[in-house]
Amino acid sequence: MKNRTSPIGSGSANGPRAFTRSRPSRWFYWAIVFPLFLSASAWSAELNGETARAWDKYLQWADQKVQRELATPGKFLLEDHLASKDQAEVRRKLQEGQIFTGKVSGVVPAGTSFSVPDGEIHHWWGAVLLPNIQLSDLLSFLQDYDHHAGRFADVEESRLISKQNGYYRFYFRLKHTQAFVTANFNTEQECLYTTWDPKRISSRSNAIKIAELENPGTQAEQEKPPGNDRGFMWRLVSWWRFQQVESGVIVELESASLSRSIPGVVKLLPGISNYIRSMPRKSLESILTTIREFARSGENNPAAQ
Repeated sequence: MKNRTSPIGSGSANGPRAFTRSRPSRWFYWAIVFPLFLSASAWSAELNGETARAWDKYLQWADQKVQRELATPGKFLLEDHLASKDQAEVRRKLQEGQIFTGKVSGVVPAGTSFSVPDGEIHHWWGAVLLPNIQLSDLLSFLQDYDHHAGRFADVEESRLISKQNGYYRFYFRLKHTQAFVTANFNTEQECLYTTWDPKRISSRSNAIKIAELENPGTQAEQEKPPGNDRGFMWRLVSWWRFQQVESGVIVELESASLSRSIPGVVKLLPGISNYIRSMPRKSLESILTTIREFARSGENNPAAQ
């Protein structure tokens, strides 16, 4: 298979408009290419050692970047490390009650040649300001892993497996839908929270198991072997930063994931590649939206309700 270089954090700028074509062209794609797009063979993929090693190297750099940022005196949030113009834009959106999202850059050391053979890394971050809320109440909501299902759009089932001090291990059944593709996963994840001071807390979560489901919701449902599936999500790591400020709590979520390269047949469908590549960003936005709605709802401690 031809090696491909990952466009780190690829976005989705023009997906919906791509279908506004003439009728013959549109019918061509629907009648000829779309059945191929849906076929299992078009999506079959396997995580090979070269792809996994590239991810491991990237993750090492990403972890080092986060640790450098958190250890910088006088700074804590990712926005603190932005250029003045970009920092002002983030703060403007937060003050207006919006959710900011952007691609993460600066992970690969300058001058280093890096590629992800047969895979793509998607690295995004987002931020939201939650007015009139205490950090302790927000953490009670986020650490209530038994009840994430029904609150977060992508989580169909959730269960806390174990916890000790600031370490949590939990099960999530996830459902991701984008464009014409739906993927269901059984995942086991772990999250370690670190308290820097009473007003600043960070965490790192890692999906230690990701198994795509075949025939989900039926008696024939079964897990595909991890790394031998359609390749939508092979790896997932997230870094969180929470800071209590005078007006509330600033939440930053940074997320990196590994997927397979987009199959050649899918690239024939206008806009579909961008739709699929936008899934990590949309998932991040969905998580931050749920957290914002929790803050607006006025709930105190859902774990105690």
